Amino acid sequence: MADRSQYSTFWILFGQFGATMTIEQLRDAFFPKATIKTMANKHSAGLLPERAGDVYDTRDVATWWDSQRQRQAS
Repeated sequence: MADRSQYSTFWILFGQFGATMTIEQLRDAFFPKATIKTMANKHSAGLLPERAGDVYDTRDVATWWDSQRQRQAS
């Protein structure tokens, strides 16, 4: 059975952004002070979730964010 916190993060993001997120939406939600160039660099360095074309799947973003929070808690 999946952890409920994953559902919470996903449903919050899905309710706000829908099934996919642009890099601008990802930035606004998680890195509001970052520039688009910084976001592109983070993506190139593998520090962001995988992208499908020009957008991010909201499920992948939720999983990525939850893993970031777990690392910080450790």
